[in-house]
Amino acid sequence: MADHDAESPSDGRPGWLSDNIAADAPTTEEATSLASSGPPVNVAELNASWLKPMQQMTGLLAHILALTALGIVCAWANSLGGVSWKEGEAKLVFNWHPIFMVIAFVFMTMSSLSFRMRGSSANRGITKAMHVSLWSTAALFMVVGLIAVFKSHNDPISGYIANLYSVHSWVGITVLILYALQFLVGSFSFGLKIMNLSPVTKARMMLLHKFFGPFIYTSVAITILLGIQEKEGFVGCSYAVTEPDLFPIQNLGQIPTSCKISHSLGFLVLFTAMCTLFTLHEFQGVAINRRTE
Repeated sequence: MADHDAESPSDGRPGWLSDNIAADAPTTEEATSLASSGPPVNVAELNASWLKPMQQMTGLLAHILALTALGIVCAWANSLGGVSWKEGEAKLVFNWHPIFMVIAFVFMTMSSLSFRMRGSSANRGITKAMHVSLWSTAALFMVVGLIAVFKSHNDPISGYIANLYSVHSWVGITVLILYALQFLVGSFSFGLKIMNLSPVTKARMMLLHKFFGPFIYTSVAITILLGIQEKEGFVGCSYAVTEPDLFPIQNLGQIPTSCKISHSLGFLVLFTAMCTLFTLHEFQGVAINRRTE
């Protein structure tokens, strides 16, 4: 019996996954249409010629934007008074929450793109270990960030605040549960190989893994944006007006500095997610060429 977990000599992928590459082959409808009006066109090569370099650029940009977001969230926390872990300084303890969550988002970005970037190791096992390590590190920062919230809300000196009352918190807990399930299923199915799965089952599990990964990543980005909006509501980002505010751009200077920083953070998270998802997307033809790199 063939070893379906053995790496293919041509592309370095497990046999059970390489056997299913053909299922993703692009259709020839577009090629037929183009051929009818001129010389034959290879759609896969045509797509790969401009999309692959663009995806590499957006992957690099995603890393840069994520690291920039980390610097901006630290600046935001500083504008809100800094950080602390002492009782009686609940507001400063809370400021650790956005910092740790954005750090987790940075590690998630790196983990998500670990199989896509040109500088990735040619050894799939090393890349897989990096993927799991970065995902695990992100989970650790998420947990500490969650602890910071509960610590700040249950401070006997600063006063008690209700927990899990907002849509941000409900969505956040849901995303954390999905994150944990994705990690456990991925680890047991593809990493530790504890589950004795057939090649067909592994291929099906991989399809689900590749769907839920970007979905969870996007959900984390959305949760961060919801959290920024919630915090801005407490800070107060509005300004006083005595007449209809028909040209709000003229009053941008009246928005508090901390809110301008948090607005910038929101845009950075948004565009980081966009660049990451563009890099991860398997465009017709490009995905096949990527798999055989």
